[in-house]
Amino acid sequence: MKRKKPLIIKLFIFIDVIIILCFFTVYGPIDKARVFWITTAMETGSHRFLANIFYSDESIKEVMNNNYLIEIDEDTNADSISVGMKEEVTNFTSPYEKEILEHEPDALYKLIEFKYKDFDCHMIAIYDPKRVEIGYQKKLNQGKILSDIVKNNNAILGINGGGYFWSNGYPNGLVVHNGEIIYSTSSTKKYTTAAINEDGVLIVGKMGVKDVKEKNIKEALSFGPTLIVNGKSAKFKGTGGSGLNPRTVIAQRKDGIILFLVVNGYGNKLSWKGRGGVYLTDLITILERYNAYNAINMDGGSSTTMVIGNKLINDPCEPQQNGQDFIRSAWLLK
Repeated sequence: MKRKKPLIIKLFIFIDVIIILCFFTVYGPIDKARVFWITTAMETGSHRFLANIFYSDESIKEVMNNNYLIEIDEDTNADSISVGMKEEVTNFTSPYEKEILEHEPDALYKLIEFKYKDFDCHMIAIYDPKRVEIGYQKKLNQGKILSDIVKNNNAILGINGGGYFWSNGYPNGLVVHNGEIIYSTSSTKKYTTAAINEDGVLIVGKMGVKDVKEKNIKEALSFGPTLIVNGKSAKFKGTGGSGLNPRTVIAQRKDGIILFLVVNGYGNKLSWKGRGGVYLTDLITILERYNAYNAINMDGGSSTTMVIGNKLINDPCEPQQNGQDFIRSAWLLK
């Protein structure tokens, strides 16, 4: 007669199997897992140490050298954007074009929701780009949830904006509002930045303090990378050096329509796959469908948030308060 194994033995066997599977995933012959883990960890500001848990500096360097983004090396041509020139369109070139252009005559914006791969995407088309401004936390080294920033600025809606340093809490790069430089990490350095000029044109690329006056910048926040410049998409080697993460993007079409895009991850649900989301290459695919002419990646991960009025639209990951993370700045529709 066979004896049943005690529960404790079964438990140890189960743990052993899990450990073996983990080591096979991390160190086995499938390189995809190694690239996914390293690029996802290295893209974050606070969790890069997770890459070093399993891999040496040499392995991390090898992966990053084989997975990187090649940004477009040119300035945004503001003259290519036709702000305010509206034409009535009845024959749409694609279902994506119809989603953007088919709206109520006096609509300020339209919310478009769809799935990309396994994740929910929320896109807002804003028909008057001159009404787009930034909002920011007055104590710039302290965070605030997006709902509060939208409410405190009497805004209609918003998405999270620029990045910040985990070490001291201050923004990384430029914060510009109404043509005034609210904050700059350096007076001489240039930062990958999303900026809207006095004419409502989105300008993306490297910018510093001097560019604010020279380019008639009205609103600006820094992050990156740039994804599309003058209709040309960034090129990638491998995954582009980015992992899977929730994403936030600000973009503009040639007709002047501004696009706010957020892509969910797994929300606050734990998953062995990480927090989910998409690669930067996926963002470009989405943006090309909707004819984005200039586009830039903003802060993502747990910061990725969209709010309309007092309603949270997306499902943020790693929530800290009311399903939202604490951020320093936002893009708003006023």
